Amino acid sequence: MHDPMGIPHELVEHDRVEHWLILAGKAMAISGGMLFIVLIAMSLVSIVGRKLGFGSVNGDIELMQAGTAVAATAFLPYCTLLGEHIKVDFFTESMRDSLKRPIDGVAELLLGGVSVLLAWRTILSAVATYESQEVTTLVSLPLWIPTALLVPGIVLMSVCAFYRAFAHFHPSKNIPGAHK
Repeated sequence: MHDPMGIPHELVEHDRVEHWLILAGKAMAISGGMLFIVLIAMSLVSIVGRKLGFGSVNGDIELMQAGTAVAATAFLPYCTLLGEHIKVDFFTESMRDSLKRPIDGVAELLLGGVSVLLAWRTILSAVATYESQEVTTLVSLPLWIPTALLVPGIVLMSVCAFYRAFAHFHPSKNIPGAHK
């Protein structure tokens, strides 16, 4: 809460596990950003083509919906490592560290548990859409592909949340993304 709004802080690695989590989180975030850039370019081509009479990209809305979900999910692990998920810390902000750390640890455990549940259900959804051979209407994109591409981001988010929970419950451990 002490950082100026809109200016992200940098992650500082404290051990080998954090090193690999930060690398994986940054790689996923960069891939998500690149996917967003591709989607923006596709949207611009479609809009300009439609206005100039060349026609639009076939299935641009379908591709935008699928791509946006995949790209947004790619940001979740890095966001988790930074500790930048939306949370209401109004009551815990002024608490001393010895009280706040376990409360935040429980919140991280809950986030990790919910993300494991979400990953499991997303995998089941990908399998079901694969078995039913469901595709999008215009470009016949098999829906299991974008659904399955959601899983790595969700799984890595759960690993990051559990790691942060571990750090919160060990007073000598530095918390990833915590600003001092």
